[in-house]
Formats: sequence, C-alpha cells, structure tokens
Amino acid sequence: MFRYLMKRVGLMIITFIITVFLFFVFIKLIPDNHIPAPLSGDDWYEIYKAREGWDKPIIVQFGLWVRNIFEDGSFGFSVLLKRDVSSAYFSKIPASIRINIVPYFLSIPFAIVIGVIAALKKNQLTDTIISIGIMVFISVPYFVVAVLSQYLFYFKLGWAPDYKIATTSEFAELGTWYGLSTYILPVVVLTISAIPGFARSVRAELTEQLTQDYMLLAISKGLTRRQAVFRHALKNALVPFLPAIFIGVIGIMSGGIITERIFRVDGTGRLYLQAFNGRDYALLMLINTFGQFLTLVSAIIGDLSYTLFDPRVRVGSGRLS
Repeated sequence: MFRYLMKRVGLMIITFIITVFLFFVFIKLIPDNHIPAPLSGDDWYEIYKAREGWDKPIIVQFGLWVRNIFEDGSFGFSVLLKRDVSSAYFSKIPASIRINIVPYFLSIPFAIVIGVIAALKKNQLTDTIISIGIMVFISVPYFVVAVLSQYLFYFKLGWAPDYKIATTSEFAELGTWYGLSTYILPVVVLTISAIPGFARSVRAELTEQLTQDYMLLAISKGLTRRQAVFRHALKNALVPFLPAIFIGVIGIMSGGIITERIFRVDGTGRLYLQAFNGRDYALLMLINTFGQFLTLVSAIIGDLSYTLFDPRVRVGSGRLS
C-alpha cells in the first residue's frame, strides 16, 4: 500500500507540473485588454509587467512565476483587486463552502433513499414516478430551475425573503435570522438539483446487486428479503459511490460559477468569472492551480478510500483486514 501511495503521489506531482504549465500557456494566450483609467498614470502596470517578465519567452515567464512563489510566497498581484491574489482568493472560500456544504450533505441521504425505493419497486408505479421525476430534473438545466425558483417564490409568491444571499452588511442590519433565511431558497434548489443523478446511479447499482447469486444464497439461508437487501445488496451497491462522497467534500471548496452568479454569492466561482473578464492572469493562475491540486488530491483519496469500503481491495493487495 505504501509503495502504491508513493507511486500515485509521484505521478500526481508530474501531472500537476505539466497541467499547471499548460494552464499558464493557455492563460497567457488570452489577449491583454488592459486600459488605464482616465487621467491616471499607467507606470505601475508597466512595472508590474516587467517584474512578471511579460516581454520574455513563455518558459521564462513561467520560471519567474514559480520563482516568485518559492522566494516571496506570492502567487502574484491582482491587477483587478489591487492586492495579493492569495489573500483575495482564499478569503472567498468560506462563502463558497457555506452555500454548498448543506445541500451536498442533504442530497446524499435523500438520493440514497429514493434510489433504494426505486430499485426495490422496480417496474412498479412507484419506480415509474421516481424515474420520470429523475429524468425531468436531469434534463432541465440547473440554472433554469434556479431562475424559475427565484421568480416563483420571491417575485410572484413572496415566500422567500430575498432572491439572493444576504451580504455581511445585511446580516448586521437586518439580523441573523433574516440572513439565514435567505439561504433557504438556494439550499433547497441545490439539494433538489443534486439528488436525481446520484439517485439514478444508486437505483441502477442496487438493481444489479439484487439479481446476483449471493442474494439467492442469503435468502436460502434464512434471511428475509429486507435483511438480505440492507445487509448485503445495499452495502455492495454503495461501494462505488462512497469514495465519490469524499471527493465531493473537497470539491465544494471550488465553488460554482452559475450558483454564485444567480444567487449573488461572493465566493470563488464569482471571483473566477471576474478574473476571466478582467484578464487577471495571476488570479486565474492561482484559481486553476488550486483547483487542479484539489482534483488530484481528491483522486488519490478516492482510490485509497476503496480499501476502507471494499474488502476485496484489501485482499487483493495481500491484506486480509
């Protein structure tokens, strides 16, 4: 296991270096549309360009960027926000986590329950209704559901206190309860949107497990169908999804551009959109680099977590426990 882990870490480092360099090249291909403010000097921008080596070959620019990280501990200066990109980006992560963490953990048990019910009632009316609902929600784009929810529950019915998330100043002025109540609409929309895909996968996997020979063996040994399902079939059906749950926890730190745009969340997704529109190269590099790092780390964690949930992996690696 240790050798496998070291091998994966080594491959992760190589992949990380290559992909970060490709990110750097592609980001630098974006035209620099910087326009100085009226009646203001632009000397600072020229100094910044010289420091970053923008007049040098791309490989030299990449080397300067890496050198600044190790020597100064800085990923660059944001020309858009006029501050260090690290403090600008990492200060937005808590906002992205707050809007995504609750829907993520709510959607998992709901999806499992719905998937199990559909599998146990396969080809019956209950399964048909659930399957139709899943296909409808999967087919309709998420942003359509979010916008329609805003229109219906805020503008039309007036049930929601606001169509967007309360800002820090609104929390202070209008109270904590008002601020928390503005999260209800996006949390419900995000939860409902996350359930169908996972529920469909659980249904398909559990349906397959119910047809396996070990289910007949378990029932023939005296277990009821309910006991066989929950002791054996469901346990095996969830094995492929449990590592993905760990990966998803890490992924919520990356935020979501659509969610944060629609509900006015001041998080990492909204910052990424601002950086792209403003041609903020340093900020774009940090966002992509950190996102790639999370992706590679979550992949390793997902692979290693299989040893916790699937005994066959431990047996295959020479471990019986």
